[in-house]
Amino acid sequence: MAEPQLTPFEHILTGLVCQSPASGYDLKRVFAATPMGVYQPSSGSIYPALRRLEAAGLVQALDGTGEPARHRRVYEPTQAGRAAHAAWLRTPVEVPTVARDLGLHLMRFVMMEHASSREEVLSFLVDLKDALAAFTAGLERYAAATARLDDRHPGLALDHGLTVYRASLQWTRRTIAALRAAPVPPRGPGALTVATEAG
Repeated sequence: MAEPQLTPFEHILTGLVCQSPASGYDLKRVFAATPMGVYQPSSGSIYPALRRLEAAGLVQALDGTGEPARHRRVYEPTQAGRAAHAAWLRTPVEVPTVARDLGLHLMRFVMMEHASSREEVLSFLVDLKDALAAFTAGLERYAAATARLDDRHPGLALDHGLTVYRASLQWTRRTIAALRAAPVPPRGPGALTVATEAG
């Protein structure tokens, strides 16, 4: 059976529920109070998305006592939901989409803290660094080739892009160095232990 294709918003919802069971109201507050709100299509999108995730077998709603929900629906991940979240965290970083998906890569990095080993996080960051380096080098070549054009605004916009991606590249290098230098933390009870094979 093919795995369900989730939107970035649905991936983030699944990840939040994997971190801690939550009601729709709890999740609305998270999106309202944090930068994650940029991934919420609209204020009324959470409940339809949770229903889609439930229909796909990735989350289940309980009433807080372990029984099927009747009133306040608290969502927790199923085994399939945990596996889908772990697979999303391990999605390779690709040069053609690294600029478009940079915010999502940072979201995955945040969610990896309690779900992935340090080796997995470092591997992800090295992939992100390499993709950003390749993408930035391509922008620099394009900037050099178009430097003599008469129009000023394209060049100024390109300079903005170069500033953003150079800063992101520097951040990945600093973060890799910081994580490599830090002592290995114990993996807490929230860490995902997901079988890699489809069940």
